[in-house]
Amino acid sequence: MVVRILAVSELYHPYGGAELATHLVLKLLKANFDITVVTGATKIERIQDVNYIYCRLLDVPTKIHLWVNLAYLIRSNWFRRLIERADIIYIPRISYPIIPIAKKYGKKVIVHLHNYQPVNFESMILHPYEVNSEYNLTKDLKNSLMLEMLEYGDLKRALASSILSPINLFCRLWLAETDTIICVSRRQASIVSREMPELADKIRVIYNPLPDVPLIEKKFPNPPSMLYIGGDMYTKGFHIFLRASIRLLHTKRNVKFILPGRLGDRCRKLFDTLNRTLSNSYKVLGYIPRESLLKLYSESYALLFPSIWEEPLPYAVLESMLAGTIPIASRIGGIPEIVEGTPAEKMLFEVGDVNDFVDKIESVLAMSDKQIMDIGFALREAVLKKFNHEVAKRNLIKVFSL
Repeated sequence: MVVRILAVSELYHPYGGAELATHLVLKLLKANFDITVVTGATKIERIQDVNYIYCRLLDVPTKIHLWVNLAYLIRSNWFRRLIERADIIYIPRISYPIIPIAKKYGKKVIVHLHNYQPVNFESMILHPYEVNSEYNLTKDLKNSLMLEMLEYGDLKRALASSILSPINLFCRLWLAETDTIICVSRRQASIVSREMPELADKIRVIYNPLPDVPLIEKKFPNPPSMLYIGGDMYTKGFHIFLRASIRLLHTKRNVKFILPGRLGDRCRKLFDTLNRTLSNSYKVLGYIPRESLLKLYSESYALLFPSIWEEPLPYAVLESMLAGTIPIASRIGGIPEIVEGTPAEKMLFEVGDVNDFVDKIESVLAMSDKQIMDIGFALREAVLKKFNHEVAKRNLIKVFSL
């Protein structure tokens, strides 16, 4: 008997890390399961022998729109027939309102967490978690207001987000009915378990499958280049990157910083000003396709990743190691699990500590070309071994078995 999976994912690959993970998970499962994906994305990378259905109700700008639309979707006959036909309902993003109707039909429900949506409305937990832990409504209102203002600088959006944040309490009710919750790192699992102890017995930790990233031939430009891909996002540590890079350039002018990623007009003007005074040291590229991003690793001595939120298992760090590029990253979230036992473990720095960050960058700049290449080979070998495809497939099949 072939087990049928119905995956409901409002976004899909190529879009972001969660969508890439979903794509890779389904790729591993397709030989053992009959898979149908319902998505609100139109320009997607399809997997052969997987059936895709576009649903305009999932093609929405915000999670509130999504959850309202799902109330209509679960009443539609065609969608209910899909649920009836399926054996397992797989929710790799945040289409949680489907859970009660799926359980009504007696289906196994698996939710894959790539953030902290069940814990708070913004789906993020800032460092230090131990200070920001233990949910309460007042704190969630304040956190939503603060994060939206810092990330987007839009007061109306921030107020709306703060006012709507109590709606997130429904997530806890929806997830209470799931059969299995997949967390992508031990750190994420421990945080979710602490915040929602009623879910602890349902949680399974399975690392995301690795993307296909070739070992890139290293180039060593003069001056040396550092890669920062976080755009102007506060949660990705843009403010930390900015302070560290300026400090480095004031003491060591022969460094270049490559910046692919989305930057607002204000940030672009800022870098125009900085380039006039700091020898054009910032190469601002804006958004580029993932394939082009991977090529940038060839001319980068290191990836700079100063994130300040509890990143569950960032693909950027995994891809950097696969490409043989040293990640200089915050000691936060699932990052220590990725680099544990590798040369990159020594390149972790304390979250928000600009001095520590600068020290780690300078230590890479002091390395010889051979040292950087040797470390790159070691990083790739370690990550391929630790995040082995066969192990991931075996763990996933175990979870998805009836």
